[in-house]
Amino acid sequence: MGQAPDAAERRPPVLLRAGDENRVAGRGPSRRDRGGGARRAARADRRQQGRGCSGRPPGARVVELPEGRSVPPVAGVPQPARRDQVKDSPVTTTINGETQVPGGPQADRLRVLLVDDNASVLRFLASAFSANQCQVTTASTAELALEQLSDDPFDLVVSDIKMPGLSGLDLLRAVKGKQPGTPVVLITGVPSVNSAVFGLRHGAYDYLPKPFSVTEVKDLIKRLRRDRADGNGNVNYPAGLTEELARRQGGVQAISRIGEVALQGLEPSVFAEKVLEYTMQSLRSDGALMLLRDQGGQFNASRKGEPSLVGQILTLLHASFGDVVKTGGRETFLLTKREHGFEALAALVPGVGDAMGILCIGRNANNGAFLPDEKALLLGYAQTTAVALQKLLLRENLEKNLIDTISSFVIALESKDPYLKGHSARVSMYSGELATVMGIPPAEVVLMSRAGMLHDLGKLVIMDNILRKPRQLTEEEFELIRTHPVVGDKILKPLRFLACEAKAVRHHHERYDGKGYPDGLKGDDIPLIARVVTVADAFDAMTSDRPYRSKRPLAVALEEIGRGAGTQFDPIAADAFSTIPLARLEQISRHLDVLSAAIDAPLPPLVEVH
Repeated sequence: MGQAPDAAERRPPVLLRAGDENRVAGRGPSRRDRGGGARRAARADRRQQGRGCSGRPPGARVVELPEGRSVPPVAGVPQPARRDQVKDSPVTTTINGETQVPGGPQADRLRVLLVDDNASVLRFLASAFSANQCQVTTASTAELALEQLSDDPFDLVVSDIKMPGLSGLDLLRAVKGKQPGTPVVLITGVPSVNSAVFGLRHGAYDYLPKPFSVTEVKDLIKRLRRDRADGNGNVNYPAGLTEELARRQGGVQAISRIGEVALQGLEPSVFAEKVLEYTMQSLRSDGALMLLRDQGGQFNASRKGEPSLVGQILTLLHASFGDVVKTGGRETFLLTKREHGFEALAALVPGVGDAMGILCIGRNANNGAFLPDEKALLLGYAQTTAVALQKLLLRENLEKNLIDTISSFVIALESKDPYLKGHSARVSMYSGELATVMGIPPAEVVLMSRAGMLHDLGKLVIMDNILRKPRQLTEEEFELIRTHPVVGDKILKPLRFLACEAKAVRHHHERYDGKGYPDGLKGDDIPLIARVVTVADAFDAMTSDRPYRSKRPLAVALEEIGRGAGTQFDPIAADAFSTIPLARLEQISRHLDVLSAAIDAPLPPLVEVH
């Protein structure tokens, strides 16, 4: 009998995710590694999905290290050197009390204490500072940081403001009491900018607003080294300058966020709400509103903040609207002052020729007047908003034209067949009605109406003599007909903005019991938009004449939909369809002149019947 393995061999392997070896070795990620480790780990995890695997070998354990504990030795991973082994060592990194060695000139090192209760932020900071020739020590609370400070002096302390127990501001006061010459940098979110300004006034070296990048950390280190070389290790800014710097920093962040939101392709109204949110945060406003001109020339208002203040601003704008909106002039913003306990600042959102809208903020009188740099920031927000909105409107126009073109192909196809004429338009309207009674949000009702219009798009490639054949189809002809969902999906596939509608096009012949086609999906695996269109399509097919049969009465078709609940149809959708008033269904079934009614807007409450 063989010898039993020792305890070390029996222990399950310890896993480090991609990129952890860099942190263990105490060096920052290489250019190739940055961001790639996480992506590789995510891809590896996804590859394991669906195979009953967790992404780790059987019996493996992932170790969560308590504070002050080092990573256990792992085969193939460089291990940290002990202090007594390092002579004239390169720059070292201490993570949770363990010393790491990334390399670098000893004379140029900075001893940095990082304090944050968020472990991921702490790891990011440790990696960023280590990569820039710093010896790093971390602490998860201000209390632990004070213990570290009692042992050794540091060249820099970087601390979050909001932490359990003592705050970053408390730590700042303690550092200034123990080591007055030690620079302290405060980490803050947007809502804590005022706290950061307070800290700057009381001796903080600088502050890092979240989210921050490796580049910002690198610039901070360069600036600190330059100040140390000049003998100016701690900079005390005048109070007025610190506030201005904070406003500018917040302004740059807001403009960046507006640009990021624009890339998300949101609806103009949702985009406007985001702009107001960022504007109010950075300019310390009590209320904000944006008036945007739609394609019909009407101005629509988005509001945020104190309702009474916003209402007064809106009234003020209406009273002087002609003076505020100028076309072709050089004046782009207007400061409106009134002795009514508030101050309002307005900036034009420039358009092509005419003004696209107005961005306006208000501040109660007890919160101070708007300063010149705040006026400049508001103008910057308005101009950034204008560029983003113009792109959104161009995209909307392009999408509308594409949808109209595709719909016209469907209408032309159906116009050749008296039995199919108006079918897709009616399915569109039935889908909108069903989605509405199911309580689906209006924006999604529009998508479902549009999907009903496009559901038979794939029939464009099927020969007319097969589509209009009055007799029973052969097996080959029926199989050809069954390809139209897949063909329609392929037609829409390049149009990413129609991805939701494409799901209905592909799956509107699936059955709730899994016996449909083309993919045999079952139950809730069928997209909701397809389940809605399936009911609408079947109802219109039953209530329309065909070459081989006469149409069924609406009431009979409704009963048939009910009988198919749970087998052919989603039972919730089938039950909801039965609640639509019969008179409303009759209006739609008789109406043939609304072939594009559901393309651009939710179904209107009434339909004119000819």
